[in-house]
Amino acid sequence: MGYAFCVGRCCACGEAISFNPLKVPSLRIDGERQPLCRNCFDLWNEIHRINQGLDPLPIHPDAYEPCNEFDLP
Repeated sequence: MGYAFCVGRCCACGEAISFNPLKVPSLRIDGERQPLCRNCFDLWNEIHRINQGLDPLPIHPDAYEPCNEFDLP
């Protein structure tokens, strides 16, 4: 058994991040999922959820951890 993770850039700030492609928070840009770093996700939650009186969306605990290679499509 092996593990896999992706390396890319946050679609909001451009920071290089490694992430679990199945669990990372993302935004759809031109129809494709683009990853968000933890800081940008927290900022998004604050602006779009907390400031609107809504509960913040939780981040998956494995969002920035490797995944089992067999979990990939």
